[in-house]
Amino acid sequence: MRMSRNAEPVDLSKSMIGRVMVATDRSETAEVAVRFAAQMAQRFEADLVLVQVVIPPSTTSVAMTEDLVHHARTLVGDRGFGTVVVGDDPAKAIVEAAERENVDVVVVGNVGMSGRKEFLLGNVPNRVSHGTRRTVVIVNTMQRVEEQEQKRRRFFR
Repeated sequence: MRMSRNAEPVDLSKSMIGRVMVATDRSETAEVAVRFAAQMAQRFEADLVLVQVVIPPSTTSVAMTEDLVHHARTLVGDRGFGTVVVGDDPAKAIVEAAERENVDVVVVGNVGMSGRKEFLLGNVPNRVSHGTRRTVVIVNTMQRVEEQEQKRRRFFR
């Protein structure tokens, strides 16, 4: 216990973060955000929920969900969960999943769609951050991928 400024005890054993959700398209850059979210979940002993949005006409399958759950459990054990949702609008689907899963924090990467898709669907991280009342963490995924690539290049010189 610590004392707050007004001399009231503050219970630090209870975290404000009980569930962390991260959106993934299973790409290399998205995996950076997934690992960031997994570290956050571990630090706060929180659940980790991986969500993947499938845009029609693609469909979801039980195998996709099982794979997502397996990946989450590999990262954080029994606190790992996964869900696959279908939606025309990825940002809206992520926001709705955050509400349905009752998460405290939503993690998204800053790199993903580009070109025509981004023009048509808008900047997903920006729209997620403005569309939810949950705390949103936008991970600079491209910087980390570039740093890893530079390390690989140095190693193979």
